[in-house]
Amino acid sequence: MEQNVHKKFTNRQNELRLYIIQFTVDNSRAFHLEDDKKEALDSLHMTEEEYAEIIDCLMEKDGMAAEGKKVNFIYPVSALKTNHQVTLQDGRRFSAMCAIDAIGAAFTFHQDTEVHSVSAVSGEPVYIRIKDEKVVEYEPKTLHALTFPLGELSNWAGSC
Repeated sequence: MEQNVHKKFTNRQNELRLYIIQFTVDNSRAFHLEDDKKEALDSLHMTEEEYAEIIDCLMEKDGMAAEGKKVNFIYPVSALKTNHQVTLQDGRRFSAMCAIDAIGAAFTFHQDTEVHSVSAVSGEPVYIRIKDEKVVEYEPKTLHALTFPLGELSNWAGSC
């Protein structure tokens, strides 16, 4: 089973997926599949038919999770507030779906990041700074991260 979410989709599908990610971060709210569609269509020079096909594919292949028409989760971004806060080098901030996704944001956005999270075990604060795709600073010094293959879950978005 494919681990890299980006590789699950075609270039065109990823264009819309990344558009929704950027929209969610830039607007600090969920992308609405109907209300925000026209802006996406115009920006990506996409037909309504292509849009509908790609949205169906993103949902079917767990590229995003929606509640009704609101895209609440699109890896690694959560439109809902979580304990996993990411600050991008460009100053934008957002909630990540989980702490591992927060770390992965450096690779999704191709920029240095800072992560402020909370340990699922102790409830203590966690800080991670990623520079040039490497962890360069973290607290506590005893920090360990556990992860698992995404293929073990049918709906990873609802399992963070």
